[in-house]
Amino acid sequence: MNELRHVLVVEDSRVQAKIISQHIAEATPFPTLVAHSLAEARQAMTEKREAIFVAILDRNLPDDPDGEIVPLATSLGIPSVVMTATFDEEVRQKLLSQNVVDYFVKTMSEMTAMERLIERLYKNQFVKALVVDDSRLFRSYLTTLLRNLNLQVLEAEDGRQALTVLEAHEDIRLVVTDYNMPHLDGFGLIEEIRAHRPKDALSIIGVSAEGGGQTVKFLKVGANDFLVKPVQAEECVCRVNQQLDMLEILANYRELCAKAAP
Repeated sequence: MNELRHVLVVEDSRVQAKIISQHIAEATPFPTLVAHSLAEARQAMTEKREAIFVAILDRNLPDDPDGEIVPLATSLGIPSVVMTATFDEEVRQKLLSQNVVDYFVKTMSEMTAMERLIERLYKNQFVKALVVDDSRLFRSYLTTLLRNLNLQVLEAEDGRQALTVLEAHEDIRLVVTDYNMPHLDGFGLIEEIRAHRPKDALSIIGVSAEGGGQTVKFLKVGANDFLVKPVQAEECVCRVNQQLDMLEILANYRELCAKAAP
């Protein structure tokens, strides 16, 4: 992989910032940059943008009464993970509207999940994904979600176009596809893909407004997982990351088997 980049930790409490940074240092290979205010965070994000691949953000900074820290990170294309002392539905909706990758309550039990997410976001920089949907609006929504996860995202408006994109980009590892599309629907697309690309080489997540039988059909024709419209951001993030984790586990297993073979 490329040279390691940094995790930016923005936290007004110096004690909390030290605890978070120490946990990241102990659990991941990534160095941290620390800012204790909006002003320090803005300086770090602008001057060291290329060194930062994710920001861990506190929403309650003394010089940020209007909550500018998350939109600032988003405007600079820095995926943001929020650590919050309190959590309710209003906070959830606010964070989702700001396109954060994920959010965690400031507890020790949440630190492990946050550390795993940081590692996944780093690895995602090197992963290509394809979003296939004839609705430009919904395709844009899914593309935004996946780009928030640091993935390289390509788009196609139907199954036929998706096959062309896949032929041109053989290193695509994830396809998120709608069912109801002109020229070639989601089922037909998956069947075409699976004729050449097995589940352990490329993961497919089917998407449809209908559940039930369509869920079963997606899985039967070769999808790895399924999402029902309207797609919730948190569910999409979890399922995408799970599929990418599984691809990595299977790749490592194949590598170990190859080394162990006589």
